[in-house]
Amino acid sequence: MEEAKVESIRKDKAATEKALQESVERCQVELASQKEYYSKALMEAKDAAALAEARVDSEARAGVERLLLEATERETSLVQTIEELRESLTRMEKQVLCCP
Repeated sequence: MEEAKVESIRKDKAATEKALQESVERCQVELASQKEYYSKALMEAKDAAALAEARVDSEARAGVERLLLEATERETSLVQTIEELRESLTRMEKQVLCCP
């Protein structure tokens, strides 16, 4: 009878250890699956952030190029206006010297 109890306890212990081992293995598989899922999600988020940063950089570059073009056009216009004013001033000086 004592041997039967010991044998029963051994069987219960073995079954419990087996169930525990299976549970640990299932948890490890689930953990690995979750790690893969979140690692993939992290990589996708990093890729999306990199694309967004590249887009922002491109838009900023385009904005700066537009401002540079506008400044160049204003500079050209101002240079032309200054040249016209110089010519006008030269003509006026000649008129004053010629016919006081």
